[in-house]
Amino acid sequence: MAGDESSKFASVCFITSFLWLLHSLDRHSLIDQPRLSAFLVLLVSGGVAFALSFVSKQLPGADGRFDSEAVFKDIKSSLPQRPRKHYIPSIVVLIVIRLEILCRVVYDLQCTVQGVEAFLPFILAGYQFFFERKQATVPNPGELEDPWGSVWDDFIEWLNKAQIPVLFVTLLLSYGVFLGADFVPKSSYFCSTRSDGALLVIFLQWAGVFLDAAIIVLIWRVLSWTKTTKSRLQKLGSILAMSSLATGVLWLFAGVSQSSSTLTGSHFLGLNTIFAFDVFSNGIACAVAAISATLWICEAAPLPLAGTATFICGTISAFHEILLFGTYQQTSRLLPLIVLQLITTSFSVFTYTASMRSVLYIPRVLLILMALTLLAIGTITAIIKKPMVSRHPVEELIYRNRVEADRWLRHATVSTTLHLAVSEYKERHQGRNPPANFDKWFEFASERNSVIVDKFDQMETDILPFWGMKPSKIKEGLDIARALPDVGVITVAGGKASHIEREDLSQDMMLDESINMIEKFAQFLPDMEIAINLRERPRVLVPWDDAHRLTEKGSKPISKLEKVLPQALTRRQAENDGAIREVTPVERQVSQNPATHVAAQDFRYLQALACPPGSKTRAGVTWNFRDHCASCSDPHSQGQILRDWEHSLDPCHQPDIFNLHDFHTTPHQFDLHQDLLPVFSRSKTSSFNDILMPLVRLDEDEKVDETRFDAKENRLFWQEYPQDQPATHESVHGGHRNRLVHLLNNATAFDKRSMLLGVKVGKETMYAYEQIGTREVNNLLSTDISYALPTTKRCENANCQLALHESFAFKTAAGKATATNRYIMLLDTSDGPSSDTLPVLRSNGVPFISTIFREWYTERLMPWTHFVPIDIRYHGLHSTLAYFEGLKGRGKINGREQVMEESKADARWIAEQGRKWAEKAIRKEDMEVYLFRLLLEWGRVISEDRDSIGFVLKEGT
Repeated sequence: MAGDESSKFASVCFITSFLWLLHSLDRHSLIDQPRLSAFLVLLVSGGVAFALSFVSKQLPGADGRFDSEAVFKDIKSSLPQRPRKHYIPSIVVLIVIRLEILCRVVYDLQCTVQGVEAFLPFILAGYQFFFERKQATVPNPGELEDPWGSVWDDFIEWLNKAQIPVLFVTLLLSYGVFLGADFVPKSSYFCSTRSDGALLVIFLQWAGVFLDAAIIVLIWRVLSWTKTTKSRLQKLGSILAMSSLATGVLWLFAGVSQSSSTLTGSHFLGLNTIFAFDVFSNGIACAVAAISATLWICEAAPLPLAGTATFICGTISAFHEILLFGTYQQTSRLLPLIVLQLITTSFSVFTYTASMRSVLYIPRVLLILMALTLLAIGTITAIIKKPMVSRHPVEELIYRNRVEADRWLRHATVSTTLHLAVSEYKERHQGRNPPANFDKWFEFASERNSVIVDKFDQMETDILPFWGMKPSKIKEGLDIARALPDVGVITVAGGKASHIEREDLSQDMMLDESINMIEKFAQFLPDMEIAINLRERPRVLVPWDDAHRLTEKGSKPISKLEKVLPQALTRRQAENDGAIREVTPVERQVSQNPATHVAAQDFRYLQALACPPGSKTRAGVTWNFRDHCASCSDPHSQGQILRDWEHSLDPCHQPDIFNLHDFHTTPHQFDLHQDLLPVFSRSKTSSFNDILMPLVRLDEDEKVDETRFDAKENRLFWQEYPQDQPATHESVHGGHRNRLVHLLNNATAFDKRSMLLGVKVGKETMYAYEQIGTREVNNLLSTDISYALPTTKRCENANCQLALHESFAFKTAAGKATATNRYIMLLDTSDGPSSDTLPVLRSNGVPFISTIFREWYTERLMPWTHFVPIDIRYHGLHSTLAYFEGLKGRGKINGREQVMEESKADARWIAEQGRKWAEKAIRKEDMEVYLFRLLLEWGRVISEDRDSIGFVLKEGT
């Protein structure tokens, strides 16, 4: 009885820890250093097992089967074959090989087959059938047959004794879970048919599952013949410790044989903390899983453990798919139900074939009733769910954002007089007066007919943390910034602006253009120096804890007492200075020695540190780039369609984007600072703390395309030259440009997409998601997506050569794309946003913008009003484009003629609104107005008496 209870408790512990690991391992910092991580996690797990061995008497079952020698002798007939002396070193070797295979498979996870691991129970059942067969019981000829036995009893007895049913039922269970795993939509991170070796990866997947089975069986045979719980835990701990040692030797050997030019995570603040936490938390969880699994299989056998874990995972997955029916993630009403029925039925029979009277304290009969109930609930849910909607989400979003754009504009243009502007400013800034010469700025903005006079949220967000710093500290930061490469300094003194001439002509011209704007209002600015980042990439990446502390300090409103009593203000300043956290010697060393080359993996984790605690990204960057992360995209989407563009620019709820954009998948090759420095930049992601300012683009085409919308081809166009950038494994397969070109040109016959299609129901057109072949829909939609062939007809950089090797589409460089195409795709570079955004906005085309960057005018653009937003995952691109281009008359999809007509009127309206708005709110004059106000605000922030100065209206004004 004690053994049975201990087995139940161990099973609960194993399933709990297993599910926790399954949930948490999707996002952690361990995968980037797999050998070191495996060495440390195994070491922690071994240490936990050794530690628990000294308190083994407190564990359930320690005084039962495990420690009673008499009982042990009685159950020898149920034990596996005796282990041999070489089993323990064999286990260690197999664990090391299994970890190496895992690393190789994860490296090319995009080429793997989903759900292969579900066949582990079937492999264990095969082992049991061929090597651990039960001895058939010879019936006594003189024994009378039980007169009360029924046919059911005979059937159950046959299931318990026969081996063929075990194999068959386990195969059904494994196959059902395997089918359910295939429901998960794939991401656009692609498997190369030329360089990845998909067959090798799949072979290694299967080899890994067979190794899992071998390791489990060998551990079972070794530990089942160990008499006491204490000795079992000590032996398990020694296996884990020896595996850790062997993995550590491999790690050291690999570190000596491979030199790395990039800096390790130890150089940066916070990376060690994240890594150490992941090591200890996962090490303890792995120890709990290993110990409880050991106790469970020693009481029963490996098959019940593997079968139960597979059943639970498969049931959760299948029922979740039923709940998703009608969304883009699950388009079939019937398939998830079939999978759920297959899993529940096969496991119900499995409990008899494996002689499991209960599962996790749940009696077998009750478990079967629960499975039937779950199946009934799933069936009813699937029947009553309605997958069709009467209105296309794009149409709904266009209408909704038209209303939102009007509301935003009213909020941004409240002030018509200086008096109203001052009142509005104070209301939006916790009672703080506007900066000095605010009246001059308002006059300047009025003369230039600026429609935006009140709403400068981006500017305020950028500057607010500096209110939490003393002006002297800001000036110290300026001294650091001015010494950085590719940073120009503009000096404003005595009403004049100037800069030191630079060797790089393009950088010199950028500073000249900025001075031309500043000179128009320099006489109203206080003396100052501003450090301008002349590179595209932002440079300042402050950990969230530090940035938040400074922002909180800076956002404290000034009380009425502080306004009238200077000594109260002085006291507050002293309190704030005392609240400043002391900088540790390590942090001081890091800030004084910024990294000039940051590995892509370290760069991703530094950006995760810029997210608040509790956010998905702060919890860890996901390594599962094979599957589409619906929980990452759904918060800012309506189905497949991007709904909240502002929210989509925040990486803190979507850790998967760190695998899907060249900015994240390539090394950061310029100075990167974790201290808050006063650096002004053209663009940045939401993680960075650079101050955005308008900078004139030298490569921007100022000639506006005048071609009428109706005269253009009904086609989506994108073409750019391959960038000269470091080509990493992640950027080749997950870079945003490569993914788009591959998706629309190189899709295989096996690639599938969910797409929103129209269906005629009576006289109305309804819409529902259907799964279709990617290649099929690519042939129906009109697109021209390719890389531009270099003028020399040869690739001069490695990235271009890789693109050619992958057979990406290359075409001769097109002429004026905006003149011939209605829809223009705008993609980021690896360092910043597209330089064509404003020219396309000013044309009569529809911009399809996919970006992670912000610029000074980003908050002024309204999605679905001025442009069409596209999620960088591209999972909704086909549905969005089909709405505008239409599918009617283009051919059949899934054997059915399509009824969705083109939405030409909506497309024309977006093109017109984008052009009018660009000519109204994103002109050269608007850049000057924004820059004037930015420098007024900055001039006050860096002033020693900033809390007591400002613009105050005179009485009677």
